Amino acid sequence: MKIIKQKLYCYVDENGQDTKGDIFIVSIVVTGKERDELLTLCEKIEEESAKHKDKWGRAKYARRIDYISRVFSNKLFKEKLRYSIYHEQPNYDLATITGIAKAVHFKEPEEYTTLVYVDGLSKNKRQEYGSELRKLGVPTRKVQGVNKDENNALIRLADAVAGFVRDVIDGEKGEIQDLFKKAIKNGSLIEI
Repeated sequence: MKIIKQKLYCYVDENGQDTKGDIFIVSIVVTGKERDELLTLCEKIEEESAKHKDKWGRAKYARRIDYISRVFSNKLFKEKLRYSIYHEQPNYDLATITGIAKAVHFKEPEEYTTLVYVDGLSKNKRQEYGSELRKLGVPTRKVQGVNKDENNALIRLADAVAGFVRDVIDGEKGEIQDLFKKAIKNGSLIEI
């Protein structure tokens, strides 16, 4: 009897290229069969918070806080939002590939295949990412670049998580720090 492999979907974005490797954050949204439900939920939260399809850095502060608060308080996102922080790492591709592998291995099913969507990944990098992920024990079915993060709410969520973590690291005070501590404590946000 043939075992049907579960599909894991990874939506990946990053933050920190402007630091020239001093700090680089890789954010990964990992989901399985509930992907469509989470996609719909993200779109709903984007509208309710009035963040809409804006990138994290372009959205108004109050809308960003409302959006990320709603995400972190929804139990459907528990253990789905993962991130890695790299210091003094100018090889962004290596950091991104390593972050994806760590995110998948954090809680992987027994039999699975992975479909990876990376914001801004060029066509000529897809094969490299797939090969390197397989070397790290991640069975990849597809690696695809997403040219405009406005096209997918889960890529926009990965952008928001990376931007949020960057704000925390940069020392933004108040609500951001409180939300971060709460999200870590309740398992909504996981550093890998």
